[in-house]
Amino acid sequence: MKIFTFEQVTSTQDLARNYLKQHLDKAAFVANSQTNGYGKQGRSFYAPANTGVYFSIAIPNFNLNPEKSELLTPAIATALVNTLNIFFPLITLQLKWVNDIYLNNKKVGGILTEFSSKGLIIGIGINISTQSFPQELQSKAGSITKHEFNRIELIRSLIDAANNAIITYDPGDFLPEYRRLSCTLNKKVTLKIGKKEIHGLAKDINNQGELVVKSNGKLHSYSSGEVIKVESK
Repeated sequence: MKIFTFEQVTSTQDLARNYLKQHLDKAAFVANSQTNGYGKQGRSFYAPANTGVYFSIAIPNFNLNPEKSELLTPAIATALVNTLNIFFPLITLQLKWVNDIYLNNKKVGGILTEFSSKGLIIGIGINISTQSFPQELQSKAGSITKHEFNRIELIRSLIDAANNAIITYDPGDFLPEYRRLSCTLNKKVTLKIGKKEIHGLAKDINNQGELVVKSNGKLHSYSSGEVIKVESK
């Protein structure tokens, strides 16, 4: 896979999207910082220089299995956490359904899956050693370490892990590990779908990657939405 590196860009997602318009081979786009990084629902993602890992992978003509489409992001998330655990073995990372990486109840990373007519774009942003956040993020965002890290080696390993997950997500073999890493299961959650909010107990992540919530005495499975609140039972 080709890897293009940049000191500063608006967004690696934009670079990957433009690349797909003209190329037919995989490529990854890595930036030391982003001025207009974004995550799910277009929300801004704070991406300062030297302290984080920010990259996007462009996969032309991606053949998505529609029956297993909800497994793709969880597969990538699981692979990333397993790789981070190799580099930072003393921490306990968790995953919030469906695309967020958490440490000590704070978000330290996220995965953005976007499709275009030309292929698949996976965006990944992880706060590795970021210590200073804008005021509006200080209670929500965290980082993995206060120490220096081998940025080049870490990025290459994370790209390899994400790429492998993209290739092998279909059987769902990663699901037991994804469930084990979940900070959502067996907790009271608020799930937001559009303008609607659903309150209930997160009971399972099924074999399709959907979140199973018990609400008003009944089980419901959700393939989309965002968990905006997690609390103990």
